Amino acid sequence: SHPSRGRSLSTELTAPSLDRSKLSRAALIFVIGSIAIMAVTVFVTTEDETWRGVLSFGVGLIILLFVAEFMRMVLESLALLVLVNGTQDEKITAIEAFELTIEGFFVGQLIPISAAGVPYQGFLLTRKGVRAGWATAVVLVKGFVPGVFFFFVLVAAITLTALGWESSAGTAKFLSIVGPLSALPLLFIVGSLIIMLRYPKLFDRIIDGIAGFLQRRLRGKAAQKVEESRILMEEESHVFREALTTLGRDKRWILFCGILLVILAYMSEFMVAIIILWGFGYRDSMVGPLILQCLLKPVITATPTPGSLAFGEGGYIGFFAAFLPAHFVGVSLVLWRTALYFAPLLAGGLMVAKRIGRRGFTA
Repeated sequence: SHPSRGRSLSTELTAPSLDRSKLSRAALIFVIGSIAIMAVTVFVTTEDETWRGVLSFGVGLIILLFVAEFMRMVLESLALLVLVNGTQDEKITAIEAFELTIEGFFVGQLIPISAAGVPYQGFLLTRKGVRAGWATAVVLVKGFVPGVFFFFVLVAAITLTALGWESSAGTAKFLSIVGPLSALPLLFIVGSLIIMLRYPKLFDRIIDGIAGFLQRRLRGKAAQKVEESRILMEEESHVFREALTTLGRDKRWILFCGILLVILAYMSEFMVAIIILWGFGYRDSMVGPLILQCLLKPVITATPTPGSLAFGEGGYIGFFAAFLPAHFVGVSLVLWRTALYFAPLLAGGLMVAKRIGRRGFTA
Protein backbone atom coordinates (compact mmCIF):
# COMPACT_ATOMS: atom_id res chain seq x y z
CA SER A 1 0.00 0.00 0.00
CA HIS A 2 1.08 3.57 -0.60
CA PRO A 3 2.12 5.62 2.46
CA SER A 4 -0.51 8.24 1.75
CA ARG A 5 -3.36 5.80 2.39
CA GLY A 6 -4.94 5.41 5.79
CA ARG A 7 -6.36 7.87 8.25
CA SER A 8 -3.33 8.24 10.49
CA LEU A 9 -0.89 9.09 7.71
CA SER A 10 -2.96 11.96 6.36
CA THR A 11 -3.40 13.93 9.58
CA GLU A 12 -2.88 17.69 9.41
CA LEU A 13 0.06 19.14 11.29
CA THR A 14 -0.11 22.56 12.89
CA ALA A 15 2.89 24.67 13.76
CA PRO A 16 4.36 23.53 17.09
CA SER A 17 4.30 26.10 19.86
CA LEU A 18 7.86 27.27 20.40
CA ASP A 19 8.30 30.03 22.94
CA ARG A 20 11.41 32.09 22.09
CA SER A 21 11.81 33.11 25.74
CA LYS A 22 11.58 29.47 26.86
CA LEU A 23 14.24 28.40 24.36
CA SER A 24 16.47 31.34 25.34
CA ARG A 25 16.07 30.56 29.04
CA ALA A 26 16.87 26.87 28.51
CA ALA A 27 19.93 27.76 26.42
CA LEU A 28 21.15 30.18 29.08
CA ILE A 29 20.70 27.62 31.86
CA PHE A 30 22.54 24.99 29.84
CA VAL A 31 25.49 27.20 28.86
CA ILE A 32 26.03 28.76 32.30
CA GLY A 33 25.48 25.48 34.15
CA SER A 34 27.73 23.46 31.86
CA ILE A 35 30.53 26.03 31.94
CA ALA A 36 30.34 26.15 35.75
CA ILE A 37 30.57 22.34 36.05
CA MET A 38 33.43 22.17 33.56
CA ALA A 39 35.29 25.00 35.31
CA VAL A 40 35.10 23.23 38.66
CA THR A 41 36.17 19.92 37.08
CA VAL A 42 39.13 21.53 35.31
CA PHE A 43 40.16 23.34 38.51
CA VAL A 44 40.05 20.14 40.56
CA THR A 45 41.81 17.87 38.05
CA THR A 46 44.40 20.13 36.39
CA GLU A 47 48.08 19.53 37.08
CA ASP A 48 51.33 20.42 35.27
CA GLU A 49 51.00 17.17 33.30
CA THR A 50 47.62 18.37 32.01
CA TRP A 51 49.12 21.28 30.06
CA ARG A 52 51.85 19.09 28.58
CA GLY A 53 49.12 16.75 27.37
CA VAL A 54 47.12 19.65 25.92
CA LEU A 55 50.16 20.93 24.00
CA SER A 56 50.82 17.47 22.55
CA PHE A 57 47.13 16.91 21.67
CA GLY A 58 47.56 18.73 18.38
CA VAL A 59 45.42 21.06 16.29
CA GLY A 60 44.74 18.24 13.83
CA LEU A 61 42.92 16.14 16.42
CA ILE A 62 40.91 19.15 17.61
CA ILE A 63 39.76 19.72 14.02
CA LEU A 64 38.98 16.00 13.77
CA LEU A 65 36.62 16.31 16.77
CA PHE A 66 34.47 18.81 14.89
CA VAL A 67 34.70 16.76 11.69
CA ALA A 68 33.35 13.72 13.57
CA GLU A 69 30.43 15.75 14.95
CA PHE A 70 29.77 17.23 11.49
CA MET A 71 29.71 13.71 10.03
CA ARG A 72 27.28 12.67 12.77
CA MET A 73 24.84 15.37 11.62
CA VAL A 74 25.44 14.56 7.94
CA LEU A 75 24.71 10.86 8.46
CA GLU A 76 21.53 11.55 10.43
CA SER A 77 20.38 14.01 7.77
CA LEU A 78 21.07 11.36 5.09
CA ALA A 79 18.85 8.95 7.06
CA LEU A 80 16.10 11.57 6.98
CA LEU A 81 16.68 12.13 3.26
CA VAL A 82 16.50 8.40 2.47
CA LEU A 83 13.36 7.80 4.55
CA VAL A 84 11.55 10.77 2.99
CA ASN A 85 12.69 10.61 -0.64
CA GLY A 86 12.63 6.82 -0.83
CA THR A 87 9.00 6.50 0.22
CA GLN A 88 7.00 9.18 -1.58
CA ASP A 89 6.87 11.52 -4.56
CA GLU A 90 7.55 14.76 -2.69
CA LYS A 91 11.29 15.24 -2.25
CA ILE A 92 13.58 17.27 -0.01
CA THR A 93 17.16 18.25 -0.82
CA ALA A 94 20.26 17.18 1.09
CA ILE A 95 20.70 20.76 2.35
CA GLU A 96 17.11 20.89 3.64
CA ALA A 97 17.57 17.53 5.41
CA PHE A 98 20.77 18.83 7.04
CA GLU A 99 19.07 22.05 8.20
CA LEU A 100 16.14 20.11 9.66
CA THR A 101 18.53 17.77 11.51
CA ILE A 102 20.51 20.64 13.07
CA GLU A 103 17.35 22.52 14.06
CA GLY A 104 15.71 19.37 15.46
CA PHE A 105 18.83 18.70 17.55
CA PHE A 106 18.69 22.23 18.99
CA VAL A 107 14.99 22.10 19.90
CA GLY A 108 15.13 18.51 21.19
CA GLN A 109 18.14 19.19 23.41
CA LEU A 110 16.78 22.35 25.01
CA ILE A 111 13.19 21.11 25.54
CA PRO A 112 13.81 17.40 26.20
CA ILE A 113 10.72 16.51 28.26
CA SER A 114 8.25 17.65 25.61
CA ALA A 115 10.07 15.79 22.81
CA ALA A 116 9.57 19.04 20.91
CA GLY A 117 12.00 18.01 18.19
CA VAL A 118 9.47 15.50 16.76
CA PRO A 119 6.58 17.91 15.99
CA TYR A 120 9.09 20.61 14.99
CA GLN A 121 10.86 18.45 12.40
CA GLY A 122 7.55 16.95 11.28
CA PHE A 123 6.04 20.39 10.73
CA LEU A 124 9.06 21.64 8.80
CA LEU A 125 8.88 18.56 6.55
CA THR A 126 5.26 19.41 5.71
CA ARG A 127 6.42 22.90 4.74
CA LYS A 128 8.66 21.17 2.19
CA GLY A 129 5.69 19.31 0.69
CA VAL A 130 5.89 16.03 2.66
CA ARG A 131 2.51 14.60 3.68
CA ALA A 132 1.73 15.52 7.27
CA GLY A 133 1.25 12.06 8.78
CA TRP A 134 4.20 10.62 6.90
CA ALA A 135 6.44 13.48 8.04
CA THR A 136 5.72 12.66 11.69
CA ALA A 137 6.13 8.94 10.99
CA VAL A 138 9.59 9.38 9.43
CA VAL A 139 10.83 11.41 12.40
CA LEU A 140 9.44 8.82 14.86
CA VAL A 141 10.98 5.87 13.00
CA LYS A 142 14.34 7.65 12.95
CA GLY A 143 14.03 8.40 16.66
CA PHE A 144 13.28 4.84 17.77
CA VAL A 145 16.27 3.25 16.04
CA PRO A 146 18.97 4.24 18.60
CA GLY A 147 17.04 2.87 21.57
CA VAL A 148 16.54 -0.53 19.93
CA PHE A 149 20.18 -0.66 18.80
CA PHE A 150 21.47 0.26 22.27
CA PHE A 151 19.24 -2.44 23.77
CA PHE A 152 20.97 -5.07 21.63
CA VAL A 153 24.34 -3.63 22.69
CA LEU A 154 23.27 -4.03 26.32
CA VAL A 155 22.27 -7.65 25.71
CA ALA A 156 25.61 -8.27 23.95
CA ALA A 157 27.55 -6.65 26.81
CA ILE A 158 25.77 -8.81 29.40
CA THR A 159 26.42 -11.91 27.30
CA LEU A 160 30.11 -11.10 26.81
CA THR A 161 30.53 -10.42 30.53
CA ALA A 162 28.85 -13.75 31.37
CA LEU A 163 31.21 -15.51 28.94
CA GLY A 164 34.22 -14.03 30.69
CA TRP A 165 35.02 -10.95 28.59
CA GLU A 166 38.16 -9.43 30.04
CA SER A 167 38.26 -5.66 30.38
CA SER A 168 40.24 -3.12 32.37
CA ALA A 169 39.31 -2.44 35.98
CA GLY A 170 38.07 1.04 35.05
CA THR A 171 35.90 -0.28 32.23
CA ALA A 172 34.44 -3.05 34.39
CA LYS A 173 33.64 -0.61 37.21
CA PHE A 174 32.00 1.94 34.91
CA LEU A 175 30.07 -0.83 33.13
CA SER A 176 28.76 -2.11 36.47
CA ILE A 177 27.31 1.36 37.13
CA VAL A 178 26.04 2.46 33.73
CA GLY A 179 24.75 -0.98 32.67
CA PRO A 180 21.92 -1.17 35.24
CA LEU A 181 21.14 2.54 34.74
CA SER A 182 20.73 2.07 30.98
CA ALA A 183 18.60 -1.04 31.38
CA LEU A 184 15.54 0.89 32.63
CA PRO A 185 15.13 3.35 29.71
CA LEU A 186 16.11 0.71 27.14
CA LEU A 187 13.64 -1.87 28.48
CA PHE A 188 10.99 0.85 28.52
CA ILE A 189 11.69 1.75 24.87
CA VAL A 190 11.73 -1.83 23.62
CA GLY A 191 8.75 -2.84 25.75
CA SER A 192 6.73 0.16 24.52
CA LEU A 193 7.69 -0.64 20.94
CA ILE A 194 6.57 -4.27 21.23
CA ILE A 195 3.24 -3.36 22.85
CA MET A 196 2.66 -0.51 20.39
CA LEU A 197 3.24 -2.71 17.35
CA ARG A 198 1.73 -6.03 18.49
CA TYR A 199 -0.97 -4.91 20.93
CA PRO A 200 -2.11 -1.39 19.90
CA LYS A 201 -5.38 -1.52 21.87
CA LEU A 202 -3.49 -2.50 25.02
CA PHE A 203 -1.06 0.36 24.41
CA ASP A 204 -3.96 2.83 24.18
CA ARG A 205 -5.49 1.43 27.39
CA ILE A 206 -2.17 1.81 29.23
CA ILE A 207 -1.83 5.42 28.06
CA ASP A 208 -5.47 6.13 29.01
CA GLY A 209 -4.93 4.59 32.45
CA ILE A 210 -1.77 6.58 33.17
CA ALA A 211 -3.37 9.80 31.91
CA GLY A 212 -6.50 9.22 33.98
CA PHE A 213 -4.44 8.55 37.10
CA LEU A 214 -2.49 11.79 36.65
CA GLN A 215 -5.57 13.87 35.79
CA ARG A 216 -7.30 12.78 39.01
CA ARG A 217 -4.37 14.19 40.99
CA LEU A 218 -3.68 17.30 38.95
CA ARG A 219 -5.73 20.42 38.30
CA GLY A 220 -5.91 23.25 35.82
CA LYS A 221 -3.23 23.60 33.16
CA ALA A 222 -1.31 20.55 34.42
CA ALA A 223 -4.35 18.29 33.88
CA GLN A 224 -4.92 19.86 30.46
CA LYS A 225 -1.28 19.18 29.53
CA VAL A 226 -1.70 15.51 30.49
CA GLU A 227 -4.78 15.23 28.25
CA GLU A 228 -2.95 16.86 25.32
CA SER A 229 -0.02 14.48 25.81
CA ARG A 230 -2.37 11.47 25.92
CA ILE A 231 -3.99 12.41 22.61
CA LEU A 232 -0.62 13.10 21.01
CA MET A 233 0.92 9.81 22.16
CA GLU A 234 -2.03 7.74 20.91
CA GLU A 235 -2.11 9.54 17.55
CA GLU A 236 1.65 9.24 17.06
CA SER A 237 1.65 5.56 18.06
CA HIS A 238 -0.91 4.86 15.30
CA VAL A 239 1.11 6.88 12.80
CA PHE A 240 4.34 5.11 13.80
CA ARG A 241 2.80 1.62 13.61
CA GLU A 242 1.29 2.19 10.17
CA ALA A 243 4.51 3.75 8.84
CA LEU A 244 6.71 0.95 10.14
CA THR A 245 4.31 -1.66 8.71
CA THR A 246 4.34 0.09 5.33
CA LEU A 247 8.15 0.39 5.31
CA GLY A 248 8.67 -3.19 6.45
CA ARG A 249 6.33 -4.57 3.80
CA ASP A 250 6.96 -2.36 0.76
CA LYS A 251 10.22 -0.47 1.36
CA ARG A 252 12.46 -2.85 3.28
CA TRP A 253 15.72 -1.65 1.75
CA ILE A 254 14.77 1.97 2.40
CA LEU A 255 14.07 1.09 6.04
CA PHE A 256 17.34 -0.85 6.30
CA CYS A 257 19.38 2.02 4.82
CA GLY A 258 17.69 4.54 7.10
CA ILE A 259 18.39 2.41 10.18
CA LEU A 260 22.01 1.83 9.15
CA LEU A 261 22.63 5.56 8.61
CA VAL A 262 21.18 6.43 12.03
CA ILE A 263 23.41 3.83 13.72
CA LEU A 264 26.47 5.12 11.83
CA ALA A 265 25.55 8.66 12.93
CA TYR A 266 25.75 7.62 16.59
CA MET A 267 29.01 5.77 15.99
CA SER A 268 30.40 9.00 14.54
CA GLU A 269 29.22 10.86 17.65
CA PHE A 270 30.96 8.34 19.89
CA MET A 271 34.16 8.82 17.89
CA VAL A 272 34.48 12.30 19.41
CA ALA A 273 35.21 10.85 22.85
CA ILE A 274 37.45 8.17 21.33
CA ILE A 275 39.50 10.81 19.49
CA ILE A 276 39.93 12.59 22.83
CA LEU A 277 41.16 9.34 24.36
CA TRP A 278 43.64 8.94 21.50
CA GLY A 279 44.86 12.51 21.93
CA PHE A 280 45.69 11.92 25.57
CA GLY A 281 47.51 8.65 25.03
CA TYR A 282 44.90 5.87 25.23
CA ARG A 283 45.98 3.03 22.93
CA ASP A 284 43.96 0.00 24.06
CA SER A 285 40.93 -1.55 22.35
CA MET A 286 38.12 0.77 21.20
CA VAL A 287 35.47 -1.87 21.91
CA GLY A 288 35.15 -0.95 25.59
CA PRO A 289 34.73 2.81 25.00
CA LEU A 290 32.17 2.20 22.23
CA ILE A 291 30.09 -0.21 24.33
CA LEU A 292 30.14 2.09 27.35
CA GLN A 293 28.98 5.06 25.28
CA CYS A 294 26.17 2.99 23.76
CA LEU A 295 24.96 2.29 27.30
CA LEU A 296 25.61 5.79 28.60
CA LYS A 297 23.74 7.54 25.77
CA PRO A 298 20.20 6.39 26.71
CA VAL A 299 20.82 7.37 30.34
CA ILE A 300 21.88 10.88 29.31
CA THR A 301 19.07 11.19 26.75
CA ALA A 302 16.42 10.26 29.32
CA THR A 303 17.36 13.16 31.62
CA PRO A 304 15.01 16.17 31.88
CA THR A 305 17.58 18.97 31.95
CA PRO A 306 18.46 21.20 28.94
CA GLY A 307 21.32 19.63 27.00
CA SER A 308 21.44 16.83 29.63
CA LEU A 309 22.99 19.39 31.97
CA ALA A 310 24.84 17.83 34.93
CA PHE A 311 23.95 14.29 33.83
CA GLY A 312 26.01 14.56 30.65
CA GLU A 313 28.97 16.03 32.49
CA GLY A 314 28.69 13.49 35.30
CA GLY A 315 28.44 10.57 32.90
CA TYR A 316 31.46 11.58 30.85
CA ILE A 317 33.55 12.48 33.88
CA GLY A 318 33.13 8.83 34.85
CA PHE A 319 33.76 7.71 31.27
CA PHE A 320 37.03 9.61 30.85
CA ALA A 321 38.17 8.62 34.35
CA ALA A 322 37.78 4.97 33.32
CA PHE A 323 40.35 5.31 30.52
CA LEU A 324 42.59 8.31 31.28
CA PRO A 325 44.68 9.63 34.16
CA ALA A 326 42.70 11.96 36.44
CA HIS A 327 44.60 15.06 35.30
CA PHE A 328 43.13 14.72 31.78
CA VAL A 329 39.48 14.33 32.84
CA GLY A 330 38.58 18.03 33.10
CA VAL A 331 40.07 19.13 29.79
CA SER A 332 38.61 16.05 28.07
CA LEU A 333 35.18 17.07 29.33
CA VAL A 334 35.61 20.56 27.88
CA LEU A 335 36.60 19.20 24.46
CA TRP A 336 33.69 16.73 24.46
CA ARG A 337 31.05 19.32 25.42
CA THR A 338 32.35 21.89 22.96
CA ALA A 339 32.43 19.59 19.94
CA LEU A 340 29.24 17.62 20.62
CA TYR A 341 26.96 20.27 22.11
CA PHE A 342 28.14 23.88 22.04
CA ALA A 343 29.03 23.95 18.33
CA PRO A 344 25.85 22.28 16.94
CA LEU A 345 23.61 24.08 19.45
CA LEU A 346 25.03 27.43 18.32
CA ALA A 347 24.43 26.54 14.66
CA GLY A 348 20.96 25.18 15.41
CA GLY A 349 20.05 28.20 17.52
CA LEU A 350 20.91 30.59 14.71
CA MET A 351 18.86 28.52 12.23
CA VAL A 352 15.83 28.25 14.54
CA ALA A 353 15.94 31.97 15.38
CA LYS A 354 15.95 32.81 11.68
CA ARG A 355 13.15 30.34 10.94
CA ILE A 356 10.64 31.28 13.65
CA GLY A 357 11.48 35.00 13.68
CA ARG A 358 9.46 37.28 15.92
CA ARG A 359 6.08 36.47 14.41
CA GLY A 360 6.25 32.70 14.09
CA PHE A 361 7.44 30.33 11.38
CA THR A 362 8.83 31.49 8.06
CA ALA A 363 8.65 29.49 4.88
